[in-house]
Amino acid sequence: MKSLHFGAGNIGRGFIGKTLSESGFNVIFADVNQDIVDAINRDKKYSVKIIGTNQEKIINVTNISAINSNNPNIIKIIDSVDLITTAVGSSALDKIASIIIRGIILKIQNKSVKILNIIACENKIKASSFLKKEVLKKLPIQYHNYLNKYVGFIDCSIDTIIPLVNDKDSLFLIVENFKEWIVDLAQFKGTIPKIIDMKVSNNLNAFIERKLLTLNTGHAIAAYLGLIKKYQTMHEAISDKEIRIIVKCAMKESGLVLIKRYNFNKNDHLAYIKKIFLRFENPFLSDRLERIARNPFQKLGKEERLIKPLLGAIKYQLPYSNLVKGIAAAFHYQNLNDLESTKIASLIRKQGFKKTLIEICHLPINSKEVDSIILEYNSIIKKLNKL
Repeated sequence: MKSLHFGAGNIGRGFIGKTLSESGFNVIFADVNQDIVDAINRDKKYSVKIIGTNQEKIINVTNISAINSNNPNIIKIIDSVDLITTAVGSSALDKIASIIIRGIILKIQNKSVKILNIIACENKIKASSFLKKEVLKKLPIQYHNYLNKYVGFIDCSIDTIIPLVNDKDSLFLIVENFKEWIVDLAQFKGTIPKIIDMKVSNNLNAFIERKLLTLNTGHAIAAYLGLIKKYQTMHEAISDKEIRIIVKCAMKESGLVLIKRYNFNKNDHLAYIKKIFLRFENPFLSDRLERIARNPFQKLGKEERLIKPLLGAIKYQLPYSNLVKGIAAAFHYQNLNDLESTKIASLIRKQGFKKTLIEICHLPINSKEVDSIILEYNSIIKKLNKL
């Protein structure tokens, strides 16, 4: 079988591309980075070091090629593949939608009845459903019936940690041996492809939120608190006693929301949190905090890793004091190379913190949670002034 994967970055090569290759797919990577495209086409393979608790091994990923995402010939590839996957960052999905539309129109012109399934593997709830909406917005209405009949958009939850690597080999990656790829059974068109370690589920929302409100919540809070203390890596941040306690307690707070919402077994979920925390502590997987913290505007959204668990805690009348600390810390993130960070800082300067908080997070103006976040935000300012 043949697949096209948009995004030849860490997740693309280290998780999705690797898994598809191991499953017997011929994998074509699409990326705007011409250097990466050239390296893949030159080497026709790349190495991945897989790190476990007590062992590690290196494997080669083969059956690969690459094309620049802006190359017009990409629509011919879309016409020929069985599966499209993405790992580009949710903010780029609208651009991917435009490319997919051109490919679908070519399929229609060629009178193709070949099923195409599309899985957006992004840190966004129902990313594939979002991508489908973007496609339908721009696809001429006379083609909608074809899309609904022959093209599936499958939501998924993915979970693995792949840190940035400084190596002379630009394609080399280090990955953890833990990985989770869960897809929505009902959204496939035709036969479900046989992909190693990909699990199908009739209750995907629970798994999506479990990952978002555990791994992503803990990761983000550790990063924002760690950067305030001038740490550079996840391992440094999580080794700090104060940060460690806040992150662990915040994950338990979000966990109580999940237990209430999805009737998770409490002991099982606490064991899941413990497993996630052990992954955070692994020095060989230590990621840079700047990478984890990037795009704070998105991460402070109502359906995202910080505000969604807070709103759940409020709804179910559960504690949220540590989640609040993480949210306040996110507003202190400053990176001149991150457009979302500079945008938030500019808004705070122009209209003050409270208005900015309400605008970005869509929280009620006069509420206990807003007051709590403001209190924590100001508390951080006082601590910074003492440094």
